Amino acid sequence: MGRWATYLIAREREDPPAAYARHSKTVPGWVWWELPLARGADWDPGPGHAVVAHIFDSDVADIRGLVAGEPAWQWVYGEAMLAAFQERPVDHLELETTLPGRARAASQLIAEWATGTGLAVDGEALTEILQRGYVFAEEGVSEVLEALGIVSADSPTEYQDLDPTVDADGKPFGAAETEQEAPAGPTMAGVFAAPIDHSSAAWRRLVVEHSLQSFGEPPSFVAIDGSLHVAFDPPISLVSYGPDTDRAWVSEHLGVEWQEVPSSHAGSLPAAATWARENVGVQGRPADEHRLPLNLEVPPDYPDGVEEVPWYHDLSRQEGWRHSIAGPQHVAIELAMGTDLLDKVDEVADWLEQARGLLLTPVADGYAELGGQVRFDNQDVPLYGLTLTLVYTSARGRYATSGADDKAWHRVQKRLRSGELTSVKFEGKVVGDAARWGDLLIGAQLAADQRLYSLPAHLTVEISHPMRSFVSGLFVSDLVTRAVETLPVVGGWIDAARRFYLGDGQSRYESFAGVRSDVRRDPRSSVRGPAWQILLGPEHLRLLGGRGALEASGVFTGFREVGPLLMAQCGDQPEDCTWERRDAMVGVLAPVLPPKPER
Repeated sequence: MGRWATYLIAREREDPPAAYARHSKTVPGWVWWELPLARGADWDPGPGHAVVAHIFDSDVADIRGLVAGEPAWQWVYGEAMLAAFQERPVDHLELETTLPGRARAASQLIAEWATGTGLAVDGEALTEILQRGYVFAEEGVSEVLEALGIVSADSPTEYQDLDPTVDADGKPFGAAETEQEAPAGPTMAGVFAAPIDHSSAAWRRLVVEHSLQSFGEPPSFVAIDGSLHVAFDPPISLVSYGPDTDRAWVSEHLGVEWQEVPSSHAGSLPAAATWARENVGVQGRPADEHRLPLNLEVPPDYPDGVEEVPWYHDLSRQEGWRHSIAGPQHVAIELAMGTDLLDKVDEVADWLEQARGLLLTPVADGYAELGGQVRFDNQDVPLYGLTLTLVYTSARGRYATSGADDKAWHRVQKRLRSGELTSVKFEGKVVGDAARWGDLLIGAQLAADQRLYSLPAHLTVEISHPMRSFVSGLFVSDLVTRAVETLPVVGGWIDAARRFYLGDGQSRYESFAGVRSDVRRDPRSSVRGPAWQILLGPEHLRLLGGRGALEASGVFTGFREVGPLLMAQCGDQPEDCTWERRDAMVGVLAPVLPPKPER
């Protein structure tokens, strides 16, 4: 959870009555107070120069320089997020295009303000700082204050509590949390059933939120200790309110009246749902012949050959997850680079252009031909509309989004080719029906922070089978070959599954194998787990004993040279690479994998 607070930085004086902490990084003569967010009536910036910064969930820092309480300058880190908080439209591309000019103008105003305080400011350095992006927006406040000379980088960052003032919730700072009062009336603890009003707004909302369109109009809900299910056969898990939630509130929220399920039928979810289906509510429209499957109705999705380890929380073992709607199958590609791609921006842009033409364009055209609405941004997207967006990060760490139409892509591509961006992603999804349609992702990470991630850079593609139906012809081989021929690809994989762990961070296998988060695994000499097709480089092959050893293992059924790399394949199709074969693959790939976890 991010920080919600107001910072007041001013000349040394009596502490404001609302302050609950004093920051110790300031230089002599200045004090940095932390206050509850936006309680302006409780504090006074004073008669002189001051800086006030409002922090919204660590996503936004609205920083203002004041003189006698009147604003002299303003800068916002997270402008797009602030616009979302304020529910006003914003042009992300316009923000990025105008950023250098806005930063220079703000820097000049800040320098003029600083002159009145006796502070000296390096305008060029400040202009650069204002254009940076920060994971935690409050870090931007610290950078600005440091550039002003109000805080010292080598000072400690601890806080001095101002006891007995109040915190952001109006409680004495440091006071122990008090237990919430138990509901006065009955709670959701127990097993209950309620009829569904298929004409109600609550039911229509649930249909959209959980992709229930293909399940018809079942007669009733069943709730077990606050976990809500549709009494379908098999039951469909929706959401959990918790056993201690006030029953009357849930009834009002869903527009239903609960009745207890007889104890003889309350011993399990299937039994309770069967009783509710037969005794509560009225069945409306029947389910479609080809309704969406639940997770318990499809094969386990373990593309890495690892099932469950005792110490790892496996979502697939939870009853609620097993009774939720299964997402569609996806095809995914991950190509790992041996170095960053900052000197290969034109090649990356060309690869993204090819991938966009092969995948995004036909998906948009195909969905429109079916009568669906297509939006190339996230603004005013209708229910069941296909939204296609661009997500990108600047070299200064600024995160932004825009539409994925031709005009927006050409503008983003221009910035990419000029070296201004470090990541670009195309994303596609159908609003209100993600469980049926799945996702489309085309991404290029040109440079990753290797203090956090193992892969210096990577390309990724993920497309669901429903969206793939709009794509004519093969695309995997073209994209992989183009990348290997033009970029420093050292390895990768291709596979099909319902869920993937792509790009930054650990793969599912690495997580199960207990690879420490601070351990960096060289993609030249390691792979991220078993897969249907694995792309191996010279160092992989040396550690594995060469192609002959892989052929002799019997696990792989085909091999193909892709430039200097070797693609090893397990079965004609991903489904032919069974769990058992993937499990055996772990042993074959042991020299380039972390140790397999014991079950």
